[in-house]
Amino acid sequence: MELIPDARLRQDVTRLGRLRLNLLAELVDEDAQVDYFVAVIRSPDGLQQAAMSANSIAINQLNLDASIKNAVVGLGQQELALQGDVITIDQKARAASDAYAAYQALVAKGLRIQEDRAAWRQHAAALVQGYRTRDAAFRLFQNEKLERYLTLFNLAGEYAFLAAQAYDYETGLLGTSQGQAFLNELISAQALGVVSDGIPQYSSTTSGDPGLAGALAQMKGDWDVLKGRLGFNNPDGNGTTVSLRTENYRVLPGTNGDLAWQGVLQQARVPDITADADVSRLCLQVADPSGAPVPGIILNFSTTVTRGLNLFGQQLAAGDHDFTPSTFATKIFAVGVCLDAYIGMDNPAPGGGVVHDPSTDPNGLAATPYVYLIPVGQDSMRSPPLGDAGNIRSWNVADIAVPLPFNVSAADFASTPFYTSANSLTEPLFTVREHEAFRPVSTLSVFSPSIYGATGALQPSEYTNQRLIGRSIWNSQWKLVIPGGGLLADPNAGLDRFIQSVKDIHLYFITYSYAGN
Repeated sequence: MELIPDARLRQDVTRLGRLRLNLLAELVDEDAQVDYFVAVIRSPDGLQQAAMSANSIAINQLNLDASIKNAVVGLGQQELALQGDVITIDQKARAASDAYAAYQALVAKGLRIQEDRAAWRQHAAALVQGYRTRDAAFRLFQNEKLERYLTLFNLAGEYAFLAAQAYDYETGLLGTSQGQAFLNELISAQALGVVSDGIPQYSSTTSGDPGLAGALAQMKGDWDVLKGRLGFNNPDGNGTTVSLRTENYRVLPGTNGDLAWQGVLQQARVPDITADADVSRLCLQVADPSGAPVPGIILNFSTTVTRGLNLFGQQLAAGDHDFTPSTFATKIFAVGVCLDAYIGMDNPAPGGGVVHDPSTDPNGLAATPYVYLIPVGQDSMRSPPLGDAGNIRSWNVADIAVPLPFNVSAADFASTPFYTSANSLTEPLFTVREHEAFRPVSTLSVFSPSIYGATGALQPSEYTNQRLIGRSIWNSQWKLVIPGGGLLADPNAGLDRFIQSVKDIHLYFITYSYAGN
């Protein structure tokens, strides 16, 4: 650091320097003169010349200007004054040096602080990066666990809702405002509830969310009582045969009504049964593998359980069949179809053989045709008459398959499901269960006269199908599908012979019903 004294001090130093130069010049001149005198004395005439020179020096000394003497005196005085200024200058120089040293120490301290902070920041950044990586992994795994839990919870909620719908379908008791509120609580549940050893437990709290388990436990408790109260453990069984010709279409039996009956069959004939949306959706493997049209007959009818009406909703007449409304639910155990006067049917008969020999009849058909009977409308039942009357309840029944929990074979059960669940299960949740075709008969005598087995339980008869078990006999629309390909190799020729030969179509129902009180 450069030290700059004040202006007065600079002037004094400058003047002192000049005086010193002048004095030095004088001293230099006197030395030269002395040397000159010495040289003169040593010469032969040195004494005389030395005496002359000494006189001259004496004269010159006497002639010195008084101003020079005064200047020398002033110079001495200034030198004495300057000694105090030098001490002050030295003290200030030392103070400035100390201040500069303190400044350098502060700079060094600041640099050390910056280096320490840089090292701390690097260490903190490394820690933060590690925490960030662990946090990302934690969030990733946490999100995966939460997503898996949410998927399984939603699946449990769907199963619980399906259980509630099945409970309502069997009992008919959730049609009230309180029943609908119970379903809404089940849908809006956000907790699993209490489950002990896989059994849902009822939560006695009146506040909060009892969860899915609480709702399931309540339905289970009511079901244990309703099994005996509504008669689920002791149903009534019946075997009933109804005629589509006389009871549904009101066509006279015998030859007087043959043309009208043939007109009904001809009107129900279609060039391609797969063009019907219900047939394509609910009939199993009904389409031709080559993509060719599948001619056939589709008979549409409805059923009801109403006082004063037969099964098909016509005014109850002589010879008609109906089901009593005193039972709140009448459900199907097995169903069979009889194609009266079908030529060539391979029916079991005493001694074997066939009832009609197709080789001697121009309308002979294949011995083992197959038909579909599918419900496509709304199932209806009455709610149990626990009081004075029961209300009519209707359901759109979705016949779906429960997915396999593991599906170890990785089988593809449906190529076009109408709902795809999450990846928690390999099979879509709402796969539609299609109806298989079954064999009809050509005479009602084939069906067993007894609907009960040796144990007293309902038993299906030969050539009956149990695919509709549990479905209500009361449905707003049924479809009986008769593919022409099962009659002859030429389906159109087979349908022509069928319309000419078959005189009636009977439906044979084995049903069970509950009184509900």
